[in-house]
Amino acid sequence: MDSFTYLSTVTSRVSTEQEHVTDHNKDDLAQQLNDEMTRAVLPVTVFVGIEVFAAFFGNLLVIYVFLFRYHVCNFRYFVLCLAFTDITSSLTTMPGEMVTQLYWYVYPVPAVCKIKSFFNMFTVSAEALCLLTIGVDRYMKVCRPLGWQIKPKHAKYVCGIIYVIAFILASPVWFFWGTHTNERIYKNTTVTVTICEKDEKWLKTNHPLQYSVTVQVILSLCLVVMFVLYVFVARTLLMNKRIRFRAYALGQQLPTSSNNTETPQSQSPVEINSTPDVSESDFSPREDRKSSDLNEQHGDKNIVDNAARRKSRNNTLSGEIIDDDHDSREKHNKMLTLIRHLYQSEDKSHHSQHASHHAHAHDMTSRVRRKTLIMFILTVVFIITTILYLTLLSLIARSILDTMSDSSKAVYFFFFRLYFINHVINPIIYGVLDPHFRQVMRNFRNALSSTDASK
Repeated sequence: MDSFTYLSTVTSRVSTEQEHVTDHNKDDLAQQLNDEMTRAVLPVTVFVGIEVFAAFFGNLLVIYVFLFRYHVCNFRYFVLCLAFTDITSSLTTMPGEMVTQLYWYVYPVPAVCKIKSFFNMFTVSAEALCLLTIGVDRYMKVCRPLGWQIKPKHAKYVCGIIYVIAFILASPVWFFWGTHTNERIYKNTTVTVTICEKDEKWLKTNHPLQYSVTVQVILSLCLVVMFVLYVFVARTLLMNKRIRFRAYALGQQLPTSSNNTETPQSQSPVEINSTPDVSESDFSPREDRKSSDLNEQHGDKNIVDNAARRKSRNNTLSGEIIDDDHDSREKHNKMLTLIRHLYQSEDKSHHSQHASHHAHAHDMTSRVRRKTLIMFILTVVFIITTILYLTLLSLIARSILDTMSDSSKAVYFFFFRLYFINHVINPIIYGVLDPHFRQVMRNFRNALSSTDASK
């Protein structure tokens, strides 16, 4: 072998070894870059992990209560719709976000990126549509109580339609979002990184941005409609509260009467303005049958009392009590006593019915206001966090993140994923404001305590 051939072989071998070392160093540099990013966003990752735990077990509890221990009503089905959406996010989007933050520059599995991105848009859309439907339901119950209402049997189908629409809205995400490679300068070296954002095929196109703008417009319209509906609901509730207060003050000034008649002026304000939402189906079928049986028994008693009263009146007018005989006068006095007793019983029964109806009306009105307050709080939190989410989402579509430092990205991720709070607060709000939910929780806790004590 001549010297020239030997020199060429050695040179080629050295170049190959240097190239191999360089590639290895680049991989190490990419990992170092990712480690710095991981340390910067670690507090956000821990915060999301806590939200995952709270969202999963909290919504699992909500599903148990409202699926097996709650009466049949629209509120029950819509809460279940939200709970299934939240628990889906706690199993897909939220853990996927933690993976993204841990492997921001060296994303390992492209399929995980697509699954996380798809369910992210699916759960956002489903929650927005569900809260919009709840807003319509609250508006109809409070502002149009005598108009058309969503029935519980229809609410189940509405929830299914919500999921179908959310699936259609989120479908393009599977194509537009994914992993792509990018080059960054790190320690004076060009490093190739793999990021979970837009898919490689659509990286140089405007389709992801156009899709994001379209979804933002749709969700923004939903938010506006929600806000307007609850403005009308709040206005109606405040007006009714003011009218009930005035009617109560007027009733305190009216003189009481011992007769059986009520003036329309004293009855009308209370009856009209304190009448609750009759479309709020908050009773189980068993309770409905029990109430119906009691009404039938009470109606039968009224029929018997009326028949006895008519018989007494007929006997009185037949001439039997006009006789001057002592026995006739005694019969006359007994008959008058019986008639007086019947009228007094009827008067007490009337007042008892009125008190029972008023208590029932007040109870139903309180339920409507309480459920409206629960959904109003959830909607307000959703509106604020979704506006923030959509605003920050547009930055990803414009590739603004590429120019941010790691500390800036940590702040960005915190506010971007503040939306996850919607999947956590629902059980907390129900536990504070829904007495039925609290009662089931107390019974469940007592049952666990009894089981532990028996052991």
